[in-house]
Amino acid sequence: MSGRSTTSRRTPKQRRSRVIFSAILEAGRRLLESKGPRALTTNRIAERAGVSIGSLYRYFPNKQAIVAAIYEGEAGREAEGIRSSPTWAIEEIPLRPALAALVDYQLDRHRRLIELGRDFYREHHRNFSLGPRVGAEALEARLRDLLLRHGESVRVRDPDQAAFLLARGISAIVRRAVDERPEKLREPAFRDELVDLVLAYVTGERGGTTAT
Repeated sequence: MSGRSTTSRRTPKQRRSRVIFSAILEAGRRLLESKGPRALTTNRIAERAGVSIGSLYRYFPNKQAIVAAIYEGEAGREAEGIRSSPTWAIEEIPLRPALAALVDYQLDRHRRLIELGRDFYREHHRNFSLGPRVGAEALEARLRDLLLRHGESVRVRDPDQAAFLLARGISAIVRRAVDERPEKLREPAFRDELVDLVLAYVTGERGGTTAT
């Protein structure tokens, strides 16, 4: 699969082209959700979208490029939601459940995306990271503010460095699970240990199983 193109042939500019492009992506997504990646073919996508196979190939060289565009759309919408939100839910709850929510968000996101196409996502998931889309500095700034807001409970030496480690560390661990042991994403024990790891670093205490 890695030898095949995962980029579209052209970017639609006219309204009719955008409609066809969107219909192809929506059809591909619906087929992935209802039938799974093994049932996905360009012919089935074209049929579901109501377009000719020739029209489909005007925009996409293969089904992998369609799947990549579906994931790109998901990542783009998610990033836009984060950028446009003036506050995060974690900013309005106590520290421990807020840290647990950070872990849960990462696990939930990767579980949801891996279900669309397990093999494809495991191979290409780094292409759909939120960090470059949202801005790593913006993410770290919000985490730093979270730590400063709960300064009486936080035991880190440097909030700026801690924010960097939290942003990168949680993501890195979950991504390694995607790479090596994706079944871990659904194991409550894995989630609880990861929450404990974060809590122990930030507060010097354990207690992931009771953090939510």
